[in-house]
Amino acid sequence: MVVKLDLINRLNFLVLLIFPVLLFLGKNLVNIGVIYFTLSCIILIYYKKINLFSKTENILFGVFFAYILINSLFNYNNFENVLKSIALFRFIFFSAVIVYVLKNLSLNNKRIIKYFYSFIIFFVFIDIIYQYTFNINLFGYEPGMCENGSCLRYQGVFGKELIAGSFFAYFALVAILFIFHENILNYLFLILGVAIIITGDRSPFITYAIFWLSYIFISNQNYKKKLFLLLSSLVIFFLTINFLSSSQKRYIDFAKDLKYSGNENSRSFKNINNFFNDVKDSPWGKHYQVAWAMFLDKPFTGHGYNSFQTLCSKYEIITNTNTGSFRGCSSHPHNAFLEILSEQGLFGFIILNVIILYILKKILTLKFKDKNFRNKFFLTGVLFLCFYFPLKPTGSLFSFWLGSVTFFVYGFYLFFSEKNKSVYL
Repeated sequence: MVVKLDLINRLNFLVLLIFPVLLFLGKNLVNIGVIYFTLSCIILIYYKKINLFSKTENILFGVFFAYILINSLFNYNNFENVLKSIALFRFIFFSAVIVYVLKNLSLNNKRIIKYFYSFIIFFVFIDIIYQYTFNINLFGYEPGMCENGSCLRYQGVFGKELIAGSFFAYFALVAILFIFHENILNYLFLILGVAIIITGDRSPFITYAIFWLSYIFISNQNYKKKLFLLLSSLVIFFLTINFLSSSQKRYIDFAKDLKYSGNENSRSFKNINNFFNDVKDSPWGKHYQVAWAMFLDKPFTGHGYNSFQTLCSKYEIITNTNTGSFRGCSSHPHNAFLEILSEQGLFGFIILNVIILYILKKILTLKFKDKNFRNKFFLTGVLFLCFYFPLKPTGSLFSFWLGSVTFFVYGFYLFFSEKNKSVYL
């Protein structure tokens, strides 16, 4: 048994170490890593090394996923989606093994993670800058959303997937929070904010802004330093956005389009009706209308897991969102709450919000002897909750890539909730 567990522990450490590499090699490899952790977790449960439901959060997620499975069985006649519903439980196993690995890291392995994660984050950042400068990255990938030689999105090593901003906003933030002391976090977090702006990913920047403000608020610095940090970050971000032509279009021009109507020569403030009409006609607005119509049709149980992409063509006709440059149909509604409401109804929505409120209460009330350690727990919890923040577009909640990143962050949140463990490397 000792030999088997030693081999499993070595493999677990290796998979956790290369997880960021799997993220840019593709969703299939990410899923293989998660599946391996699931199998490893089952073995570790058998040997009584992991108590999967010792955490209330895991019990709540277990209830949530069980509801999704039952809802899929009785509400949506699609065997493939039933199997996908069962597969959701792998995320709980995945995060449990992350906690197990982190709690049992040797000092040498901690250093390996520190240097390797730092190298990966630095490499992805340099590759993004290279791609922005030369319109091609180190591996030959071109930027995204290009027209007439002008590009708006820079994804670097992620190829055709426009997810570099999410990589920085989730993996990089939690990794840096884990491996570095507070005295250097100011500078590293600011660099990540600039990196997200360069990628052109607006939604991850909203996540970053919430995280950054939370960090300033809770950090062990006096009020003058906090004010200086806030004002200096605003200046840095403002200068970055104005210096980069792609960022001007993604942020400044976008804000102007939301605020004003008319052309450059004759602009006027939009009234509230024009504003909401523009939102309704936007790509996200059309997805939201379809999701809302699906929810109203079956408000209590929704239409079942992953049903939006199957049924949206029917509801885009009902909502008249099947015409124009953008259509209401998509693979998912691009909003966390609307995804749950349309597919799982009010019952699923209530369960998810119980989880959110429980975690929110815990990060606000759990006591720690070490303030630095408590700050890490609080910030990881905030970052995890940002996945479900309703006032920003989101990816599909439980897709291979986003679901894995979500529960990667969740694993670190659970680890930091262990009050008596030191995480300093």
